[in-house]
Amino acid sequence: MRNASENGIVIIIITGTIALVLMALFGVGFILYYHRRQREVVREKQILEEKYQRELLVSQLEIQNQTLLHVAEDLHDNIGQLLTVAVMRLNALEDEGVPPQARQSVQQTRELIRTIITEVRTLSKTLDFNTVQRFGLLPSLTLELERIQRTGRFYTQLTTVGDPYPLGEQAEIVLVRMAQESLNNALKHARPHRLTVSANYEPTAFALTISDDGGGFSVEETMARPLSQAGAGLGNLYRRAGLLGGTCTVTSELGAGTRVEIRLARQPAV
Repeated sequence: MRNASENGIVIIIITGTIALVLMALFGVGFILYYHRRQREVVREKQILEEKYQRELLVSQLEIQNQTLLHVAEDLHDNIGQLLTVAVMRLNALEDEGVPPQARQSVQQTRELIRTIITEVRTLSKTLDFNTVQRFGLLPSLTLELERIQRTGRFYTQLTTVGDPYPLGEQAEIVLVRMAQESLNNALKHARPHRLTVSANYEPTAFALTISDDGGGFSVEETMARPLSQAGAGLGNLYRRAGLLGGTCTVTSELGAGTRVEIRLARQPAV
């Protein structure tokens, strides 16, 4: 009887131990599943947020592109035509005969208006997203830099490293807009003499760098400004690069110019 009783106790202990181990394993498994599910939910929310932000970017681009297209058309068709009429009127005025002392002024005014016509046509092309669609990233950047250099106040340069490859229509349109914004920021705030754009086609990534030799600024101070004093320039650059799946790095020092680098992973060819 004693052996049977002891055996019964051992069996109970073993059974209880097994039960406790199973309960512990179940508890650990449940906790692991719970945390994994939490991570999955967080990741799903991130994916949905990224998808929403990308769709929002597409919508904003479409609105911006259409708005700029209308501006470009107005510049080319309306302003361009009015300036052409002004040249024709000056030609007619000169044919009718003007005093010798006024002839030079008429000729100078006519040449000035012709220069304005050329600038308006170039500006309309840089605003038109169809230019990027038709000709690609590098020709569009070249057109923008040539327009800036023709003012006679700045020296511009475009350098290319590596063999160019397509980045995708949407990405190239966004990159052109980011380059334009960076160049405009430099012209507006930095008072540079030299503007350089570099397109680096690496085997696994693409880098677009916009540099100037202007006055520079404190990036940290600019980003720390309250909403009432902050501009949207840097935030737009960071956000657009992120929505393209890339990064934007802005480095600047007072008196030492500014450098904006946008990096995108190379997408596999479809």
